[in-house]
Amino acid sequence: MEILARRVAMKLASLYLCVAAFAAAPVFSQQSPAPAVFDRFGLARFPGGISQSVDAEVASAATAIKWSSDFVYTPDTALSLHSAVYDPATKVMTVFGGIDWGAETTTTNAALLYTPGTPAGTWTTLIANGAAGAPSARAGHSAVYDSSNNRMIVFGGLCSLSQSCTTLFNDVWVLSNANGQGGAPAWTQLSPSGTPPDPRWSQTAVYDAKHNRMIVYGGTSASTVYTDVFVLSHANGLGGTPVWKQLAPGGTPPLGAWLASAVYDPGSNTMTVFGGENSSGTADTNGVWTLSNANGLGGTPQWTNIVADSAAGSPAQRSGHSAVYDAAHDRMIIFGGLAFSGPRSESGFNDVWVLTYANGVGGTPAWTQLKPTGLAPGTRCEHTAVYDAASNQMMIFAGINQDPVYYVVWVLSSANGL
Repeated sequence: MEILARRVAMKLASLYLCVAAFAAAPVFSQQSPAPAVFDRFGLARFPGGISQSVDAEVASAATAIKWSSDFVYTPDTALSLHSAVYDPATKVMTVFGGIDWGAETTTTNAALLYTPGTPAGTWTTLIANGAAGAPSARAGHSAVYDSSNNRMIVFGGLCSLSQSCTTLFNDVWVLSNANGQGGAPAWTQLSPSGTPPDPRWSQTAVYDAKHNRMIVYGGTSASTVYTDVFVLSHANGLGGTPVWKQLAPGGTPPLGAWLASAVYDPGSNTMTVFGGENSSGTADTNGVWTLSNANGLGGTPQWTNIVADSAAGSPAQRSGHSAVYDAAHDRMIIFGGLAFSGPRSESGFNDVWVLTYANGVGGTPAWTQLKPTGLAPGTRCEHTAVYDAASNQMMIFAGINQDPVYYVVWVLSSANGL
């Protein structure tokens, strides 16, 4: 356990490398030219540096698979360990919390809106940092979205990435009118019955819209890594009293217990988990696990390892990446992340991979690496990703690597590879 605690502290430190360097970053406006910020060696660096993709020299002939960005940013969009949800009806992305690298690397509780547009998108502040009635500032939390009722649901997180901070959360908050439309946005803290998950950060969460249930897996505290699964009923705060229930799945849980990614298939009631760091804090994984009956209804939940760790043809082992899901084609799309060990130790990725038959039903799951054309986002971890099914576009936002911090949104067209 002492080794694990040290590893958690090391991971926190590795995600906090730029504290001193970026604390002095100048304030700038959306309209002003991109200013210099400084890396951990004191060298000037453009925020959100651009790189060629890992496989740019063998870019796909399918030019529809392409990265693009409007390069619109504000001082408040230099974030990591934040959360983001997406409203497909209004094409609005809502961002909450995280480490604000433009504000002396403090945690924030601001809620921001991003609306894509032509020729450029627009950032607006939905709820300002420090606003009364908002959740405590936090990072490493999770968020899901109820599109029918325009509600963002936030769980858990960490008060700061400073090693002196000991406050972890297991509270649940709901943001109404989360896309900035339909009325004034407002935060409400839920008071669920039942036994809640222990306070934690770096967990995953998915949402079953049909049954209004949020499913939480994994995460860590300062000394404990969790492989448990909890379900919160009436998660959006409507229709009844929210209740926490811990599931008792059969099978062996995923190797990746924290800084993993998860997606949910409503048709089969399956949660799919990829990557993350193991419970002992000694390695990342690239295995894929599914949890059947994930919402706690319909039968005993069961963990199944559908792609083995280190299986040939898989993405590199990683943590701190992002994942989105194309439910119509049963495809999970992953981007980026951080390497645990080896020649790329504690370095980021900017590759894109698609897993077919991601729910483990109907065929053999298989990974395909996409090779988009155009300039690619810089290598990173602790960013967010959302998916627009109608346009088949994945949007990734912000995040960090050892030197840069990122401010802008990148869009991947034909994101499912079809």
